[in-house]
Amino acid sequence: MKSDLRRLGAEMVRGAHGIALLTIGKQRGIAFFGSDEDATRRSFITAVIALPLFVLLRLLDWIAGVAPAETSHALAIDLLSYVIGWTGFVLLSRPILRQMGQERKWPRYITAWNWCNLAQYVLLLVAGLPTLFHVQPIVAETAALVGFGWALWLEWYVARLALEATPLAAAFLVVVDVGLTVALGLLATLPSQGLSIG
Repeated sequence: MKSDLRRLGAEMVRGAHGIALLTIGKQRGIAFFGSDEDATRRSFITAVIALPLFVLLRLLDWIAGVAPAETSHALAIDLLSYVIGWTGFVLLSRPILRQMGQERKWPRYITAWNWCNLAQYVLLLVAGLPTLFHVQPIVAETAALVGFGWALWLEWYVARLALEATPLAAAFLVVVDVGLTVALGLLATLPSQGLSIG
């Protein structure tokens, strides 16, 4: 048990170091992610770590004036979308990589992608902080745009390096991930628009 915790702790340190380097464009960061499927499974701890950041991002949206009428219901739907979105892309990515002839690189890619997700939430949260301080709208909007762009670029960069993929193939994976998130977001709005049975 202690050895398992030590292994997880060491992997978390490596993962955090690797994604920090990648976030600032240092290619050597990808070397911190291996191809061990057991390590890939353990890397899903990032979904647990990122969950409070996801909730904080939702609260920032509500502070910005887009709070839903029923916040508890909306938050429950958002949390469900969070779980489905994270696991959904993982499940979709394997057959996609198989078609690309890259399935053997799936464990390394998903490990790095898990850490990339966590880094993206950090970037988006930091970019959303100006809203809390009531700065000029142009500053808040610029920060949000930079944060969103940086997050997308990071996911693309991770895919390129982990898979040694072409820019277009990496962009396709980002589009699939973003498309899934957008689709889930649209589905999450249906109950609030009065969709009911009977």
